[in-house]
Amino acid sequence: MNGFSLFGRACGVLLIAAASCGSAQAGGLLIWAPVKTAPGAYQTTLGFSLPLQWQTSAGADVGLATTSGRFEPGSQMATLWGKLADDRNTFDGTTSREVSLRLDTLTGSGAFLLNDARSWIYSEDINLGTSRSLNIGYAPRTADSASISASQALTLTYPWTGTSVSASGALTDIKGALTTSLALEQPLAPNLNFTASLTDPMSTAQTGDVHLQYQIKW
Repeated sequence: MNGFSLFGRACGVLLIAAASCGSAQAGGLLIWAPVKTAPGAYQTTLGFSLPLQWQTSAGADVGLATTSGRFEPGSQMATLWGKLADDRNTFDGTTSREVSLRLDTLTGSGAFLLNDARSWIYSEDINLGTSRSLNIGYAPRTADSASISASQALTLTYPWTGTSVSASGALTDIKGALTTSLALEQPLAPNLNFTASLTDPMSTAQTGDVHLQYQIKW
């Protein structure tokens, strides 16, 4: 079978047949979204979603590529995933929480992600927003098989002027490399925004960026 498993062959036939019928997604509890990503390359997401207190979904992403009618070595994708999500509107704002897990069945690598975000009206002139995330990864074929990254951010928004000021910090690996940043965003006119950011403001290696963005829609 040219080194390809029966599972890979079966997935390939399923993907080609599904994508040839066009992308589709069933409503209700079933998740079914096949797509042709490139000539000879096919991918689909299949699973289920349950409307519980926390929105619960789980499934798999599978994919293959073919060349001249034959499966291309190393093109297989078979990832299992699951997600719990809780999005709520409160009296003074919104909250969003998410727990997700992904496992690559071909390489043995995986990731566990926690997200928590909240926005609320602090006063007549100020809105506040906070976000926190934790990502734990495992890749057995790399030198550092385990990785941990965490981030936290605070955003102050002045709704009458559209001014937004944010401060964030990120721990990028298990050794404790910490990155901090400050950012400012100010709308100047319709479709015209000014943004400025400063990374690691307390260190000698600080860097900054200033942008003026104009967007045209038609």
